[in-house]
Amino acid sequence: MLILSVFLIVAAAIGGYAFGVLLTQRRFAARLEQSRMAEAAANARFEAERSHAAEALRTQAAALRQEFRAMATDLAQTEGRSLRTEHLRSLDALLKPLGRDLENFREQFIKGHAAMDRYVRDLMEQTTAMGREAEELARALRSDSKKQGNWGEMILGNLLQASGLTEGRDYVVQAGTEDGEGRRLIPDVVVNLPGNRAVIVDSKVSLTAFTAYVAADDAEEQKRMLREHVASVRRHVKELSQKRYDKVVKNSIGYVLMFIPGEAPYVAAVSADERLTADAYAQRVILLNPTNLLMALQLAYNLWQSEMQSRSVGEIYTSAERLYKKFTLFAQNFVQIGRGIRQLSDVYERSEKQLTTGRGNIISQLEGWKKKGLTPPADIPDALMEAAAAGEEEE
Repeated sequence: MLILSVFLIVAAAIGGYAFGVLLTQRRFAARLEQSRMAEAAANARFEAERSHAAEALRTQAAALRQEFRAMATDLAQTEGRSLRTEHLRSLDALLKPLGRDLENFREQFIKGHAAMDRYVRDLMEQTTAMGREAEELARALRSDSKKQGNWGEMILGNLLQASGLTEGRDYVVQAGTEDGEGRRLIPDVVVNLPGNRAVIVDSKVSLTAFTAYVAADDAEEQKRMLREHVASVRRHVKELSQKRYDKVVKNSIGYVLMFIPGEAPYVAAVSADERLTADAYAQRVILLNPTNLLMALQLAYNLWQSEMQSRSVGEIYTSAERLYKKFTLFAQNFVQIGRGIRQLSDVYERSEKQLTTGRGNIISQLEGWKKKGLTPPADIPDALMEAAAAGEEEE
C-alpha cells in the first residue's frame, strides 16, 4: 500500500513536471513567434525607412546638384565679369602709360623734327658760308704771301696747343733775338726742353706754285708748277739755314724745324725731290709736316713730364734727408731725456727712503716732535705718513 502511494506520488510529480515543461515550451514558442513577427515588422520598417531615406538622399543629391550647377553658373558668370573687369583695369593700367608715352614721343618727334629741320638749314647756311670763306681764303693765300705766313703761324699755334705744352713756360712765341751782326731775328716759336736746351720751329708756307700745280689741267704745266713748288721749298730751307737760328738762340739743339703747314704740299715736295730732306738736313734744317711736328711737340711734352717727375723724386729725396736728420736729433734728445728721467727717479727713490725708511726716519722724528708739543702750521701728507709707518715696521 505504501509502495502504491509512493508510486502515485512519483507519477503525479512526473506528470506535473511534464505538464510544466510542455507549458513552458508552448510559451517559448509563442514568444519566439512574437519575436520573429517583431523582427519581420522591424525589418519591414527598416526597409521602408531605408527606401525613404535613399529616396530623400537622391532627392537632396539632385537638389544639391541643381543648386551647385546654379551656383557654378552664377560663380562663373560673376568670376567672368570680375575677371573681365580686372583684365580691363589691368589692360587700361598698362595701356594708359603707353598711350601717354606714345603721345609724348609724338610731341618730341614733332619738336625734334622741327629742330632737325632748323639744324639742317643752319648747317647748310654755315656750309655755304664756310665754302665762300674757304674760297676767299684760298684766293687770298694764292695771291698774298703775308696771309700765307699768318695762316701757317695759326696752324702752328693750334698744334702747340694740341701737344699739351704751356706757352710762356714750355715755349715762347715770336721771341726776338739778334745775331752777331746786329740783325733782328724773330723765330716763330722757341720750344724749351729739359736740361736747359731749346729747339726753334719756323713755319714756311709754299702754296702759290702748289695750288697752280693742283689746278693745272695740262701735264706739262703740272710738272712745271711742281718743280716751282720744290724750288720754293728749297728757297725757304736756304733762307732758314742762312739765319743760323741754331747759333743765335742760346742752348739750341743745333737744328731748325721747318714746318710746312699742309700734308699735301709736304708730300708733293718730298715725293718730287728725293734729295730734298737730305739736303735740308745737311743745312741743319729738318722738314716737318703737321703730323710729324705734332709728334715732336708731344715728345717734348713727355720729356717735360719725365723731368717734372724726376724733380719731384729729387725733392722727395731731399725732404726725406732733412726729415731723417731732424729725426736723429730728436732721437738723441729723446735718449738724453730718458736718461735724465731715470737718474731723477733714482734720486727720488733715495730721497723717499731717507724720509720714510728705517726706524727713526725723518718723518717719524718730525711726528715725535708733534707729540712733544710742536704745533706745525700744516700736516705731513697721509701717503708719506703711511710709508714712514710701514718703513719702521720693516726695519
